[in-house]
Amino acid sequence: MIASHDPRKVLQAHGLWTKKQFGQNFLVDPAMPARIAAVGGARADDVIYEIGAGVATLTRALIGRGKRLIALEYDRDLVPVARAETAFDPTVEIREGDIRQTDWAAEAEAAGQPLMVYGNVPYNLSTEILLGLLDAPPTAWRRACLLLQREFAMRAAAAPGTRQCSALSAQVALLTHATVAFEVPREAFHPAPKIESAVLVLERRDDLAVDVGDRRVFRQVVRALFAQRRKMARKALKPLCADAEGLLTAAGVDPMARGETLNLEALARVSRTLIEWRAAQAQAPAAPPAEAADPPA
Repeated sequence: MIASHDPRKVLQAHGLWTKKQFGQNFLVDPAMPARIAAVGGARADDVIYEIGAGVATLTRALIGRGKRLIALEYDRDLVPVARAETAFDPTVEIREGDIRQTDWAAEAEAAGQPLMVYGNVPYNLSTEILLGLLDAPPTAWRRACLLLQREFAMRAAAAPGTRQCSALSAQVALLTHATVAFEVPREAFHPAPKIESAVLVLERRDDLAVDVGDRRVFRQVVRALFAQRRKMARKALKPLCADAEGLLTAAGVDPMARGETLNLEALARVSRTLIEWRAAQAQAPAAPPAEAADPPA
């Protein structure tokens, strides 16, 4: 096993410091990187893709767990640091770049297989990064192990039909098996954040958990239902369908229900029914123009 290192000493040695604008919180608990690496479930034949190399604290713990390791870092000042900290292993590639611009399909194609993803994710980018992963093709990645804000991780893994469910967790449940592996105290970081963290593990499903008809429509439905959680479904879906009550009734869903009470199958029925209604409207013949009244004699 590769010896751990203290990010504070690495930063000091390079004359650097943490940058609040980048949401940098470095792991300083010496046992945590190896624990995260292990719970992610990387295999010896994996190509590992790490989000946010930092000073290579987690990167070093991932060395040897796959056949190749690619680590992306946004802060250009940290890129040479991460390279120096991993220079002893030729299987590691440190890249400079913005994870939000990553083409997951292209990365998997270049690797020749689905990726194993790890990351200590900046809290302010968590939703954007997770949605980027969910939008990637099923063959782009097989598992993801992400260190996130605890509340966000719990919400992302919440089952539809429970109080913590959100538009994001409905999409997570549709595409993955999600588990909050363990919590990470704020003292494990430098600087210590004001909130607790947790490790979220996602395993990509081979097929969608339920048939939603069209994922884009499903996303519209769940976003509308959870935009204002206290709204009844018939009111929340008005922007998508003028006769939202009729839509819900046709889908076998109580129009008075709230989004947080609907399980994944119910959400899928609403999505499929909305697609059917839109198709029917598109095929309906246009109403003939009203005849002009005869002019007065």
